[in-house]
Amino acid sequence: MTDALSPSLVKAEPRLPIEVCERVIEAVYDGRYHFVSTSLATLSSCALVCRAWRPRAQRVLFEYVLLRDKDALYRFAELLDASPELGTYVRTLEFRGHLHVPYSPAVLFLTALRGRLANLDVLYIYSFSDAEKAANPLPEGEKELPFLPIYRYFPSLLTSISHIRILEFADVRFPSFGDFARFLNTLSNLKELYCYRISWAVFGLEPVCMAKRSSHDSRKMFLPNLEMLACYDMDEQGRQRLLSALGPSLQTLWTKFPNVPPAVRIEHPRVEQEVPSVTLNLRSFPYLDTFACDLAPFPQPDQTLESLRDMLVSWMASSDDAVGNLSPSQRTLCLEPWNREIFKREDYVALLRTIGPVVEAALCRKDTAEGDLQDQTSGDTDNRPETDPCRADLVVRNLGDRLEWGDWWRTAIADCFPTLSRWNRLYVYPTEIYFPKDQWQDYDLTPQDYADRLQAMANLAEACRRRRRSTRDVVKKFLATRGMLMRVRQKRKRYYQPTCLRRTRSRSSSSLRGRRKNVIKTRIYFASTFNVL
Repeated sequence: MTDALSPSLVKAEPRLPIEVCERVIEAVYDGRYHFVSTSLATLSSCALVCRAWRPRAQRVLFEYVLLRDKDALYRFAELLDASPELGTYVRTLEFRGHLHVPYSPAVLFLTALRGRLANLDVLYIYSFSDAEKAANPLPEGEKELPFLPIYRYFPSLLTSISHIRILEFADVRFPSFGDFARFLNTLSNLKELYCYRISWAVFGLEPVCMAKRSSHDSRKMFLPNLEMLACYDMDEQGRQRLLSALGPSLQTLWTKFPNVPPAVRIEHPRVEQEVPSVTLNLRSFPYLDTFACDLAPFPQPDQTLESLRDMLVSWMASSDDAVGNLSPSQRTLCLEPWNREIFKREDYVALLRTIGPVVEAALCRKDTAEGDLQDQTSGDTDNRPETDPCRADLVVRNLGDRLEWGDWWRTAIADCFPTLSRWNRLYVYPTEIYFPKDQWQDYDLTPQDYADRLQAMANLAEACRRRRRSTRDVVKKFLATRGMLMRVRQKRKRYYQPTCLRRTRSRSSSSLRGRRKNVIKTRIYFASTFNVL
């Protein structure tokens, strides 16, 4: 009996080291918008597996806190009262839901969580879009406000989170542009700012906090440490005012092209204002090394291409300033589709082919290209080496396609930008993907299916061309034959016509007397002919 229960005879079960389990728990977390809810639910289950898993799962779980309403906010505040150490785990705080309500958690959290999130680094404020509002309606009896309920002392409370470095807005509407500016001005340590479909009820005059001041004292500048800015579908005047207030610290700019502001009414001050230009002036950003454009279909191609050209020219002009001192290899223009679901592959390539000459004209030096062309014409190409005319790299990314489409994308895009491709300044990433759910309209096609369809379309066009050509030839022959028959008939008619009738018809008289004489002669002729018969 004792031998049967001895430790040497008990079969040991294999177990993974706790370090491996912790790595697996960390891999569960996914901070992307569409996956964060699922990953947080999985981490909650991991924290309940055993005591060994609880510390790591709890730490990762509280790194990202998602709050949807004021009830969830107050429950989280009570949890921090019971366990204050959990507040030190929080790195990212997100508000997602109906935020334009009287008790908005995006406004109340400054008082409910004040001083408890010492390590907070990222703040997300996402209001529901129209589609999400339809899927998640407000409870009966609650009404949505026209904008975020910001009160008078709200900016002063923002000093408790002035240490955050990343701020992201989406579908948020402020009472005025001044409230939006004062919100940002309090966060002086902000490094990255993302604005998606931001609007305001009243545009108003330029706030005092955004006025240009001396760049020697960074404390008096608006967002002095901002390095990355993303503006998508913002009111044009507000977007230009925001950019004009920023200092030279900006290094990366993301924007949508063309810009489509929210379809809401914005009240402007009762002063005469010029119609805002859709062109962004980037001349005041000498350290702007990355400029990313998300491309959407152009409703007005001529105006949009002109705006794109002026924007790229101003960006290249900022590199010529002595302050910037950026080499061509340090500047990158990134192009990507705004939403692959609104494009077919050939439609997006056609859009790139349209903007190709505009992009190359802005990114390539004209004097260098003309000098190389003169050398080639004169035959003196051995003594003088060719000079790279490109002043920036071009990256086409986020195509999100399968591996079998890689060669097709590289060939098609190289044809759109021949100069950049020739100098190896064009980089194409066919399989890079940020949002897996967005797919091309013809995603299921294979390259062979696409080639067969193009060949079938070419054959159909050739058949139609041949049919039109044969129809045209038949019509020509018919008209020629018809004209010949008409001439023959006219000759025969004149030959068999009586002489007197031909004379009367040959004489053209506009007077009534002349017409009467012709009628009388014709009657006499017919009467004489009848008597003879």
